[in-house]
Amino acid sequence: MKHIDLIIKKIKACLRKRKSYQVHEPMFPKNTKKVLSDCINSTYVSTNGKYITKFQNEIKKLTKSKYVLLTNTGTSALTLSLKLSNVENCEVLVPTMTFVATPNSVFYAKGIPHFIDSGKQDLNIDSIKLDKYLDKITINKKGKCINKRTKRIIKSIIVVHSYGYPADMPSIINVCKKYNISIIEDAAGALGSFLNKKHLGTFSKFGILSFNGNKTITTGMGGAIMIKNKNDYIKLNHLISTARLNHKWSIKHDEIGFNLRMSNLNAALGYAQIKEIKNTLKCKKNLYNSYISKFVDDKICHFLPIDDNSQPNYWLTNIFLNKKYRKDHQKLIKMFHKKNIFVRELWTPQHLLRMYSNNPRSDLTNAVNHWKSGISLPSSYY
Repeated sequence: MKHIDLIIKKIKACLRKRKSYQVHEPMFPKNTKKVLSDCINSTYVSTNGKYITKFQNEIKKLTKSKYVLLTNTGTSALTLSLKLSNVENCEVLVPTMTFVATPNSVFYAKGIPHFIDSGKQDLNIDSIKLDKYLDKITINKKGKCINKRTKRIIKSIIVVHSYGYPADMPSIINVCKKYNISIIEDAAGALGSFLNKKHLGTFSKFGILSFNGNKTITTGMGGAIMIKNKNDYIKLNHLISTARLNHKWSIKHDEIGFNLRMSNLNAALGYAQIKEIKNTLKCKKNLYNSYISKFVDDKICHFLPIDDNSQPNYWLTNIFLNKKYRKDHQKLIKMFHKKNIFVRELWTPQHLLRMYSNNPRSDLTNAVNHWKSGISLPSSYY
């Protein structure tokens, strides 16, 4: 299996020497302990404190989002966005090439995930294929997009910016306007990613971020909602705070809310990192370019193209085996692991999971082909 050995040799040549390599590890600046100590010394380690405001403001500054709310997870952020989009008993279009939290959030919001495909040269939603599919299966009734097969309303679409790489938002927006479908952006892994100089997650009414342990910036666990509308911001801020009424000493609530806020301690961890995000993104891009340089005109594997108007954050770099070598996909992953390079498969297409096996779906050939040939490489060892 000389071609497998050659791939591993090329990848290892791009990484600084160490005993083992994970797909992703956090990059903590030197002052991180100082910031965390300051937070602890303040005694404000729960859901109040200055670092919540500081971290929110830094996200606003980077993304140019008008309103930002910090949450305890990215999943919570997405679920809340779906709840405010009123998707209960409605179908929500979800790319099958995504992490399980995306369709799970639809389920939590009492909607029905409806799976759609990726592009042939792109892990993100194929807008042309989506348009043709919706034209075939839907009918417009009084301004609502109705699935002719299930008789349910198709209310929203979740646009996932897979692995931090921008989806074609202008084209997707045009399709959604045509069918009167609202958009929520799942930019969980896309902090620091831009399309046409506009930050991902800010093209639509709601966009969410994740700060899980494997993200470009981590708060241990955490997420955020980027919000366009002031009224939506007020409503969400109320809901995530147990719907508690603002009063100095009286503890009263006016509806059933949620306790889904980020703690000040978690926010302090995120604040320390986001202040150095330019350097982090530069290092990740340099590693990506190093990988690319080793596989120019390679006959065994390839990387997916990036549009000139896209500026990804290179959260995770994925390599794909050419069709002739797909049969060696699992062998290659096992060999990487034997060399202590702990690569991963791409996300399992969600329609293949037991709990979503009977959900409505389009043809999903492209996503399955990507899954059978793609491998996530170490993306943190600069």
